Amino acid sequence: MACTSETSKVSTLIPNTFHKICPGRNNFQFGQPTCGDGSDFSFFFSRPLKQLVNDRKVLIEFQGGGACWDANTCDMQKEYLSVAESYDGFVGMSCSEVEYGAATQGGYPLSMLCAKQIGETDFREYNYIVVPYCTQDVHIGDSFDVSYEDGSTIHHAGAHNMMSVLRWVFRNFPNPSHIFLTGCSAGGTAVPVAYSVLDRHYNTLLRGGRNVQINAIMDSSVYLTPSYFLQNYFPNWKPESLVKKKLHFNFDKYQYQENYPDVLWEHVLKRGSNRDNWGFVTHSSDPVSLMYYQYMSGKGGEDGDRRLVGDERSLENDNSESQWWTEINNSMQYVKARHKNVDFYVIDSEGHCSFGLYYPLQEEVFQTWASPIVKEGSFVGNRSVSTACFFFSLALGGFIVLLISRMRTKAGGEKELLSDDDEVGSTQAKRLSSGYILSTFRPLLSRFEKCPFTAAYVVASSIYFLAMVTSQGFAHPLDNPTFGPSAAGLSAFGINNSALVVYRMQHFRMLTSNLVYSGFTTFVAGMVTLYRTAVESYMMDNGHTFWHFPFVALSVAGCANLVYACLGNGASCSGLALILGLHAFSTAMQRHRGNSSSTFAAPIGLSALLFIVGCTPLFPFDSCLVLVASVLMGLCLGVFLYRSSGEESGAELSREAPEILNETRKTNSTDWRFVKGMGLLYVLLYTVILFRVPAPATSGLHPSLAGCRLVYADQIDDIARAYSGSNGGGERFLEDGEDWFDGQSLCAQLCLPHIVYRPALWGVNQFSNIPLHPGTCDEAGYQEYIASKTLKEFTVTFEVELFSVSNA
Repeated sequence: MACTSETSKVSTLIPNTFHKICPGRNNFQFGQPTCGDGSDFSFFFSRPLKQLVNDRKVLIEFQGGGACWDANTCDMQKEYLSVAESYDGFVGMSCSEVEYGAATQGGYPLSMLCAKQIGETDFREYNYIVVPYCTQDVHIGDSFDVSYEDGSTIHHAGAHNMMSVLRWVFRNFPNPSHIFLTGCSAGGTAVPVAYSVLDRHYNTLLRGGRNVQINAIMDSSVYLTPSYFLQNYFPNWKPESLVKKKLHFNFDKYQYQENYPDVLWEHVLKRGSNRDNWGFVTHSSDPVSLMYYQYMSGKGGEDGDRRLVGDERSLENDNSESQWWTEINNSMQYVKARHKNVDFYVIDSEGHCSFGLYYPLQEEVFQTWASPIVKEGSFVGNRSVSTACFFFSLALGGFIVLLISRMRTKAGGEKELLSDDDEVGSTQAKRLSSGYILSTFRPLLSRFEKCPFTAAYVVASSIYFLAMVTSQGFAHPLDNPTFGPSAAGLSAFGINNSALVVYRMQHFRMLTSNLVYSGFTTFVAGMVTLYRTAVESYMMDNGHTFWHFPFVALSVAGCANLVYACLGNGASCSGLALILGLHAFSTAMQRHRGNSSSTFAAPIGLSALLFIVGCTPLFPFDSCLVLVASVLMGLCLGVFLYRSSGEESGAELSREAPEILNETRKTNSTDWRFVKGMGLLYVLLYTVILFRVPAPATSGLHPSLAGCRLVYADQIDDIARAYSGSNGGGERFLEDGEDWFDGQSLCAQLCLPHIVYRPALWGVNQFSNIPLHPGTCDEAGYQEYIASKTLKEFTVTFEVELFSVSNA
């Protein structure tokens, strides 16, 4: 099976599809990923559904499969010294395909966490990493070429494999908000070690303190380590390399003590955060854990060990099971009593564990117990890059306004003092003009003396836009023709989304969207229009006060965003709309006054072109509703907001005659009746939103669906068969009989980009035998979700979801 290079960026990988990642060997510490038989190690990765793609949530599952430490145990485990070929069957399939189409993995029941939801935590939103187990050292060994009595040579290199996976996570997920760890058996034993490495990397003072929450559930972990094993066989794995160097654990002091696992886990818990939740799951009777407990105690021989798994009589004649349960229960109660973020769940039956918390998820009570453990909490440090960039942009913009206003104030003070002939006035003027920042940036700031808020907005929006495209990348041109991020990327940076504003109370989007531009095309066009209009500068020349322009800008932005939240569907940026609204205000001021005293610029051509194009699918993230609302509010403000009773006395004003500026300012008075009416309207609109009167389409709750339109087809033989792929996935579709393909039992649903929606709908219906209909499968009566798959045609990916009728 072909490998994906570890250097490939996650953003380039097809979503909702398993990829085989092959880490190379290098000179890093723990940089020799190797399986027990010397073969190459690999791991498997799947991004979330296309509409849920993000780089903030990560799910890592460590696989189990026993352990070995001498010739006898390694001979018993020789089939588990390389990555199982069955994992290759995942490649090219989606999580839901594997969940639906495969019943087992390596002979054990299969559950795909990436296709499930526990409580409020939807793991379909998580980037899923499966870490196979092929070193028989519970993922922590650093011992190559270990020779045993029978002549076999084993590479216990689990630490190298684990660290190669975690280094890959560090590179591809630099700023996650939530990481969930789990593991079965030996994989569960590795979870505390992996947690500590992740915690030390992400939650440091250099990275801003505690930013990432890491929760974990260990399933049937091989936890107890009798002193016989610790003294005689534990050194074969050389675990001290990892736990001493990466965990800073006093290994030498505790390595031979039977409470070693308790002490190690407590060490990890103390170094971590009490906001990180932990769970430990076990059966009340676990033959597999019991077998290893007996063998590690030195009580088993080769034949006896094999009988322990299947011969209950041998357990009845031995007190080991009672002793095992007493020790595991005491350990869990001890840790739980000392750490309030640890809980213990017992399945009251005989069993062990399997892939993806399979056995616990069969119990309804487990869902209730696990829900608070897996749930991502909310705390100050746990914020996205967009949040930090937004506040930084605002702060920098505010600083620019402050500098320019101070420069204007000092310039005025200098003129007054220098007009005096005395020496004291001259000295004070020099003091006013001093100051490193002002003196350094005065030549630059003086260019924006008449437009401080415009300069601040340009700087803030530019930084915010660059941060957005840097962190979110560029979507396919069909998904975003303006050459910008995807709908999900825009949503991460606060694009206005009526569904999220109304249903999720994300009212901040009505503010952040004013700094958001959908792509380079709209950003450049907006900045050019703002430069040509120069509204703030013309307002200053026409005698308006310092705060008139920001009031106009906020009024335009508020109207556009409130109207869209109440009446809109989908998502829309507001940056371009704000600029067009300011242009409309400038035009109204010029036309309304209609004489030489009003020197407002009104370049209608470019703005009209932007408005028209903005209402087409070429600008899919600039809603026509937002543009119309902005322009209308700009026109109203230009006509009704300011009264100019002294226009005749100001007729002689020109940009070359600033000395009569103070006289003309008196003529620009605010119509407070209009302001009060406008304020009342805004309060009414916001109240409507608070009480959730609007009912936008719920599809907007999935940010990526804002960039496309849903269609469905219910005659889908070819599409359904594509789920089987080249790897035998989705076999149950074929095994369930021909009635699945009679054209009535299945429905496929996908989302077409706005720019190709109508052409594709027409073309498919004209030239193919798969009729497409606007809408969803649910609306057509297909309500039972089966699976999803990401299909790639040419360079475009489509998320195809499969549904069936409820009684199918």
